Amino acid sequence: MTDRLFMGNTETIRLSSSLCVRCSAPVKPRFRPFCSARCSQLDLAKWLNESYRIPLEQDDEN
Repeated sequence: MTDRLFMGNTETIRLSSSLCVRCSAPVKPRFRPFCSARCSQLDLAKWLNESYRIPLEQDDEN
């Protein structure tokens, strides 16, 4: 079960993602959705090295 925290005009709902998206350790609010600065930096490095990509659909018109 995931609790969520949204700051609205009149209500606050708590967001508590339980596991780090990189290593599955418990998430710390300071680094959410990661557990530490290390996991955050490793994920950023993957983006900067272009390890994460959005696949392109090839046209069959060639």
